[in-house]
Amino acid sequence: MDFLPALVIALPLLGGALALPLRRLGERGRIIVLVALAVASMLGVYALLPGVLRGEPRMLSLVHFAPQVELYLRVDAMGAMYAATVVTLFLLALVYSAGYLRRGGHETRYYAFFMLSLAWMLGVAFAGNLVTLLVFYELFSILAYPLVVHDETPEAIRAGTKYIIYILVGGSLILLGVIFAFHLAGDMPLTPGGILDPGSDRTLLLVTFWCLVAGFGVKAALMPLHGWVPDVHPAAPASFSALLSGVMVATGCFGILRVIFEVFGVELVTALGVAPVLTVLAAISVLLAAILAAGEDNLKRRLAWSTISQMAYVVLAVSLLAPRVTAGALVHISNHAFMKGTLFFCAGLLASQAGIRRVSEMAGAARRMPLTMAAFTVAALGIVGVPPLAGFISKWVMGVGMLEAGHPLVLIVLLGGALLAALYLLQPVWMAYFRSPDETAPERLRPEAPPSTLVPIMLAAALSGLLGLAATTPGLPLALAERAAAAFFGSVAGGGPP
Repeated sequence: MDFLPALVIALPLLGGALALPLRRLGERGRIIVLVALAVASMLGVYALLPGVLRGEPRMLSLVHFAPQVELYLRVDAMGAMYAATVVTLFLLALVYSAGYLRRGGHETRYYAFFMLSLAWMLGVAFAGNLVTLLVFYELFSILAYPLVVHDETPEAIRAGTKYIIYILVGGSLILLGVIFAFHLAGDMPLTPGGILDPGSDRTLLLVTFWCLVAGFGVKAALMPLHGWVPDVHPAAPASFSALLSGVMVATGCFGILRVIFEVFGVELVTALGVAPVLTVLAAISVLLAAILAAGEDNLKRRLAWSTISQMAYVVLAVSLLAPRVTAGALVHISNHAFMKGTLFFCAGLLASQAGIRRVSEMAGAARRMPLTMAAFTVAALGIVGVPPLAGFISKWVMGVGMLEAGHPLVLIVLLGGALLAALYLLQPVWMAYFRSPDETAPERLRPEAPPSTLVPIMLAAALSGLLGLAATTPGLPLALAERAAAAFFGSVAGGGPP
């Protein structure tokens, strides 16, 4: 079992290596093999969950670069929750890709980098020290570039250029922070409570913190480091946009959580006085991005602004340094992934089947694409926070935690973001169901997309409901989030045993 984390990373790596040779089997044969590898990786991640819930960590040293530097895997509750989210959404996106991608001659490249991105993201989830986190984070960030520019349109190339500039700058900041942390603590495993000595030079500690947080903040799209997100999402294929918004942006939040709770620790972050600054930055991101989303007509750009707002919830919550609100933030990472993935899957079908790329063009869309719009509606209601969907659960836990931590003003920010989400997400739903299409416009709507794209959409929408209805089931994100928060704070989050 100790080798299982390495195996679940190796399986998609194998898929990436085989993407070209498998072309001999035909498109259908290649997809079957890649899906089988993704399923095997997913089952491996799921097999780790019972041990995590029992408090049995899995650890594995991969390779020593130097006497004091090694790649090291460790499976804990937060990593297992994130890995399960990543591999499940990637599997749905892989199936969706088979029916969505146009035969433009770049499918082999797409599938190769798709599978490699899955492998490196699982490596991020299971990274046991800062060096391992840096290596896997940089690999997936840079190797996602071919997926961003897959369509090779001028828009995609421009967006890809902006993406890589932001990513390289963010990666450089992370590298600098890792070097400072290595100077302060050596190559120590990530540990709840932190690895840095509070007695170290305060200036160097502050520089280390902000280098790491800013570096990961680029990927997390925390304002003002968000500039790449609204341009990249509309340019990338919807199959990749779903991953980019669902789990890749969240990787920045994941890195920030590792920095706060396992590099610095709650006590040192409190002593440095940096948490209130994060609270202000995140609160601005929640509200301003939601306002910008409400004013955006391009559907994918609107969803991209929504992602910036929703991921800022995570940083906002963890900046309060309290157990329950942290558990809610962790749950929101997972729940948001499936809800936003559903929305981007649907946006892709609306564009490919109906030519609908703008909210103003959605009038009557539900009449001819009822299944697509049903899934869109479920996910939209979930992001708004309507019970009993997944978004309600995470926002409820965060809201209760904010009051318990004595931060009612922050709760107002959360509620304000939810109201703005209702404005920018329910408008397209209302237009699709209750507005008649323009009688003078040419008929653009075609029947629903084929099952290869509809099935993953319906499954993602179903997960948006299941993660709300069955939130307290052991092994689902809430239980894992509570165990992770308990480890971070040295107590049980959620008021009971994990």
